[in-house]
Amino acid sequence: MFAFNLGMIFNYQTQVRLRTCYLQRAWLGILLFVINTPSLATTLSLKDAQHLALNQDVYFQGSKLEEAAYQHDSNAADSWDNPTISTTLQSVPTDGFSLNQEPMTQLKLGIRQAMPRGNSANISRTIAIEQAQKEPVKRAARRAWLLREVSLEWLAWYRAEQTLALLREESQSLAQLLETVESSYRSGVGGTQQQDIIQIRLERLRLKDTILKEQQAASVALARLSRWFDFSSEVSFTVPETLNHHEIFPFNKSLATQLKRRDVLNVIDAHPSVQLLVKDELVATQKLTLAKEQTKPKWAIEAAYGYRQDAQNGMSQADFISVGVQVDLPLFNSKRQDANVSASAARLGVTSTQRRLEVRRLAALAEAREAELASLTDRQQLFDTALLEQSESLAESALNAYIADKGTFDDVMRARISLISAKLDALALHVDIAKTLAELAYLYYPLTNEKNQLTGSRLDDRFLDTHKTTTDGVAKQ
Repeated sequence: MFAFNLGMIFNYQTQVRLRTCYLQRAWLGILLFVINTPSLATTLSLKDAQHLALNQDVYFQGSKLEEAAYQHDSNAADSWDNPTISTTLQSVPTDGFSLNQEPMTQLKLGIRQAMPRGNSANISRTIAIEQAQKEPVKRAARRAWLLREVSLEWLAWYRAEQTLALLREESQSLAQLLETVESSYRSGVGGTQQQDIIQIRLERLRLKDTILKEQQAASVALARLSRWFDFSSEVSFTVPETLNHHEIFPFNKSLATQLKRRDVLNVIDAHPSVQLLVKDELVATQKLTLAKEQTKPKWAIEAAYGYRQDAQNGMSQADFISVGVQVDLPLFNSKRQDANVSASAARLGVTSTQRRLEVRRLAALAEAREAELASLTDRQQLFDTALLEQSESLAESALNAYIADKGTFDDVMRARISLISAKLDALALHVDIAKTLAELAYLYYPLTNEKNQLTGSRLDDRFLDTHKTTTDGVAKQ
């Protein structure tokens, strides 16, 4: 009985050791698998790229620090200069240097307070406040510019990746065509010739070279995009399968036709780049006022107390109190002050002119982009309704005619080249529309800004995007 129990215990311990060994090997295998497994590709959408760029842009942090600095400057500007305290031992006789020898000898303690010239302190404070208020506008302008730049570079990367996908699909189609032609050549059916096989192989080599070029272009485009945000080198990004124009510009494509020119100018006038010039104009106005204040006199108040010792004969001598006012008369520097006022007035005029020019420039760009968008939309409709379908029909009919020995192989290759060219042109057109919409989103930033919802603005819901989205992600009216 005792031996039996020892045997059971020994078997049980052996099983535990084996089970533990198996578990350790299993965990080791899982660990090695995780370490050696390559990183999975992550889909990087346009919104994700914009979000990463906005969150990792160090400009915003610097702008907030600059705003805080101007706020501190405003607190410092609205204050007077420190008072000046002076101590003077005056009218000391030189024949004996006795402080009670002469009645004029006294120890004088004085204080002087200079006041700002005119209202210059309050104006300087206002200038600092205006400079601080410029920083949020500068951040909005930076945000609008950054969204546009990231969108354009992301779209360049998207076009390169989608071009690669089309070329790889065409490579597979050529591989299938090569199998069909080789099978027909081996069976002796039809008029298939050896040069047809060579021509397909040569076309595949050319296509492979084109794929390598596009891979390089895609890598360069991703590298340019990655300068806006940091990510691990082990992470690989892929583009989404579809591109939705509505995510780039959430309004009708015919927005310009629904807006009056006055409304367009109102939207552009609220653009951060224009509002930044408005802030510059306000600062220039305050600087002109400050220059005019410098022509006013500068006042100072002083007071002094003079202490005298008793006379040598014991006679008490009265102490003195002095009160005075000083004024700075700007008489001899009037030429310099007038020049400063004229220069400040000229700078104000320059800033006002720049603001009007900026509004005109943005309005002209918006009009040009709207005209470009209309032309691109017409071309896209042509591709979607006829050109792509006809190119596919031509390629299919040419292949069927060649198999039935009613057509030449050159017709097949020309039809395939025409089809892939049409697909690449359609992709380029699709991306060009997206780039134009990104430009319009920048120009109409007051409308597209997420913080300024359309329902709370002066424009009504008739500008909302009411067109449907097709299966390929292209927004159509």
